[in-house]
Amino acid sequence: MVQAPKENDPPIVDVKVRNPITYIKKWWKKVIENEGIFLSFRVRPLTAIAVALVVTSLTLGLGKFVLPFTIPFFEYNPDPAEPIVPTPEAWKETAYTGTLRYSEATAKYYLVTTSSEAITLQVPENIKLSLYVGRRIFATGKYYKGTRTLVVASASDTELLPSAPSPIPTISPTPTPVPTETPNTDASENSPVSL
Repeated sequence: MVQAPKENDPPIVDVKVRNPITYIKKWWKKVIENEGIFLSFRVRPLTAIAVALVVTSLTLGLGKFVLPFTIPFFEYNPDPAEPIVPTPEAWKETAYTGTLRYSEATAKYYLVTTSSEAITLQVPENIKLSLYVGRRIFATGKYYKGTRTLVVASASDTELLPSAPSPIPTISPTPTPVPTETPNTDASENSPVSL
């Protein structure tokens, strides 16, 4: 006996094609209606006090008293009338060799080194450098890198050099040949033959 199909059975394949534009319009309408953004977060009272204390201490300059460690970019100045100035570089004792030049525009003497660096020379009035202009000299004194100035204290700190540097005589060692023994290449004489 054959049973008749029930009317409540769903079909195996049910294909419906609908207009996707209506779904896009409905979605866009929901986006426009809920345009604002709602954010919420909870902060406990002790956390709020700690955050407020850190923010105010750093922004109002009280960080020196509250934070025991130092921050590299944050420097505390207890007396704002006296600005914080970086420490200047110290003068160092050094010596330079180069060609002496004179600038009439600045009325100063300059020592032009072999690396084409111009160093301003400050010399006392009793030293006459006009005789050495255009010649190589050796000058010692206190040098300040910030202004590229060499302060010569006395005439004994300058010395006239030859016009061209003389090479330092050096002796280069040459290896002496040593005779070496040549190995015996005839292997048949010394090696036993095994059969």
